[in-house]
Amino acid sequence: MKVNTETQYDIQLPAGTAVQFKGVELGMEEFHIAYLFDKLRKDFGFLESAKKQMPVNGDGEVMPMYTYPCYEYLNSIDWTGADVFEYGTGFSTVWWKNKGANIYGVEHNKQWYDKVDGKKLGNIILENDVERYPNTVGAFSVMFDVIVIDGLVRYECVEPAVSNLKPGGMIIFDNSDWHKNTKELLDTKDLIPIHFHGFKPTHVDSQTTSVYMHKDFNKKAQSIIPMGGTERAPHMADKPKDYQPKVGEIMQGRPEELEYRR
Repeated sequence: MKVNTETQYDIQLPAGTAVQFKGVELGMEEFHIAYLFDKLRKDFGFLESAKKQMPVNGDGEVMPMYTYPCYEYLNSIDWTGADVFEYGTGFSTVWWKNKGANIYGVEHNKQWYDKVDGKKLGNIILENDVERYPNTVGAFSVMFDVIVIDGLVRYECVEPAVSNLKPGGMIIFDNSDWHKNTKELLDTKDLIPIHFHGFKPTHVDSQTTSVYMHKDFNKKAQSIIPMGGTERAPHMADKPKDYQPKVGEIMQGRPEELEYRR
């Protein structure tokens, strides 16, 4: 059996199937590797990120250096007008600004401070004193919707971050797999942890970006189609029993589900 992946997809292929991919006939193992590599290149921007040594998505837009699953979730939310404080600025600062958020933060590295144009933003503090660094979040008369812990002395940043978080807000803690004690301290707070494991731009190892949500967090994802995913035809399992397909509407479903609705 031969399958052309340019015109056929989302099908179960028997062992021994020859697959046409980008004009080349491949065995099943080679096809899966080639297909995943192509997805990483086109939809995730993984190769372009490695080439530029900066995180960009498949459209070449700057993205945070969070794991891809965490980025996809955050990117699906409307952050317009949200107050965001970052312990540690960088590409994420550019991304948050592009999402319409109000940017605040602290940066200890003068090079990164200049890179994100901290002076022009006005609300980025340049501070490399580790004693003063954690409490910079309290320098503004603002309670924050989002606080990102991704800089110096992360353990010491937890208490000030929790104290300056709005009800319904979230704390984003990057590299939580590297900082066990900080994670365990955050786990003691009255917040809901979600750990997003996976790859991230410019890295070849799997890592973790964690999100700690206030119990009243209520921002809804606007889309749940993943990067590299396909917007599929409606499925009968997703419809009530009395649903009547429109004329010409293509429906997916197992034979039992389709029979159930006749």
